[in-house]
Formats: sequence, C-alpha cells, structure tokens
Amino acid sequence: MSLAGRNWHQTLLALVVALFSYVELSGGHSNGESKLCSRDDLDVLSCSAESLTTSSCCVESPGGLLVQTQLYNFNPGLGPHNSWTIHGLWPDYCNGSYPSSCDSSREYKNLPKIFQENKLEWLMRYFKIYWKVLNGTDVDLWAHEWAKHGTCMSTLRPNCYANYEPHMELMQFFTTIYELYRRLPTFTFLSACGILPTNETTYTLETIETCLRAATGFVPHLGCSSDNYLNEIWYYFHLRGRLGDRNAGTTGFQGTNSTFKSTCSTEGIRYPHKSSADIDQHTEIEELFKHEDL
Repeated sequence: MSLAGRNWHQTLLALVVALFSYVELSGGHSNGESKLCSRDDLDVLSCSAESLTTSSCCVESPGGLLVQTQLYNFNPGLGPHNSWTIHGLWPDYCNGSYPSSCDSSREYKNLPKIFQENKLEWLMRYFKIYWKVLNGTDVDLWAHEWAKHGTCMSTLRPNCYANYEPHMELMQFFTTIYELYRRLPTFTFLSACGILPTNETTYTLETIETCLRAATGFVPHLGCSSDNYLNEIWYYFHLRGRLGDRNAGTTGFQGTNSTFKSTCSTEGIRYPHKSSADIDQHTEIEELFKHEDL
C-alpha cells in the first residue's frame, strides 16, 4: 500500500473510532441518552455532593431520593389476593420533601393510545392488574402519578434527550415503575418470613421491618391506617445516572433507609386477608408476563 493509501486508511479508522466513541458517550439513538452526559456524569449518584455540580440531565437533581410506593387495599380488595399493588414512583428532594406537578404541558391524557403507539399494550394490561385505584379509573391514576411526580424528574425532560420522540419520557417512567415493582415483591418478602395475611393474629413493627431489611438491605417506610391496618410501603433509593437508561435497567437504583418514621404502632399491626380480591392467582399472572421484552 502506498503512503497516501496508508494515510487515508488511518484517517478513516480514526473517524470510525471517533464516531463510535461519540455514540457510546451520547447513548445512541435507540437509548435517547443525553448528548450532554459523559461516562463520568452518568456515574454520579443522586443526592451526593457530586450531583450538585453535575447536569440535572445526567443525574436526578434536585429530586434525587426516589421512592417506589405500594399499597395493600383489603376492603375492598384490589389486585391479586397474594400481591401488593403499585402506587407510584416519586422523586423526593434529598431532605424528604418533594416537588409536585412540574410541567403542565406534559400532563398527557390519552394514555391507552400512547401505550399502543409505543407497542406497549402488554404493559397496560399488566398495570390493569397491578396498578389499581379505589375511586375513578385505573388509567386516570396512572396519568395523575405521571403528572404529579413523573414531570418532576429532571432526567426525563425532553431537552435532555439527544433524539427525543414524543412521549419517550412517559414510557421510560412507566417501564421503570414496572421493573422496580417486579424487583420488590412485598407479599413474597413478607411471606418468606411467615408474615401472611390473617384475620386472627397481629404483628409487631420490629418483626416486619426486620424481615424487609433482610430482603432488601434497607428499612422502608411502613404505613398503617388510624386503626393500625398495614396498608402502604415506600421503598427508598438513590439513582446512579439517568432514569430509564435501558442499558442499566434498575441496577442504577441503590437502596437507602426511609426518611420517615412508620405510622404503624410498634405492636398489634393488622394484616388481613383481602375481602374480595380482583384476581385469584398472582403467580399465574406473573408467568404470563415474565417473557415480555422491554
């Protein structure tokens, strides 16, 4: 090969390397990652000192304490009898307070159509089983949770995407909720410790917290009604990188202890059977969805 040919070949190789380096750094088209984020940026943990000087497109800030919340409605029973149901995913501030309804222009209403356009009808079917509401429609609850909490997530702002497409951030919000909820099977955690729904006996707060600490490594917030019925759980996380990064899945979520004291009494906590659960078998339903590809 001539000198000119070698030089041309080296130049072409350098251009190819540079191109792939840029695609990897920006996250590429399929991921929609921010073109503003370097590898170091995406390694920053929310609520850390570094997050204060990192672009909020690359790390959740200032709402860097993410809370995956679940409910146990027993009268009337909602969802499968052997499962808790989804409440939402909230971006609390690092001190435990929280923002609310941050972008009215993105309060999307026609969710079934948006799910269909994004080929995520299966996810909507899943949510109709596991994301239930007592009053109103389930879809209205999903839209409310997005409008109140999802619009406050800094890394999901449209200007934080290199290749933004309509509703991309909404679908990433919902698929992240799905992934986290599947990672946190509260009913299974408690059952493994012998903590099962019963109308006969009660449980202590220490017993429940010890069980959940063993399962997750951290103590979540446990919520009880005024008459000490267990009905809510909040799992707390910090997040490394962007929400909805499909390369990372939920691996960027790092658990942490609750910032709020439990509203349950220390003893006499009631955890009853669901009076009229919508669906009988949680495990059979899970089997239908375990092969779905995000």
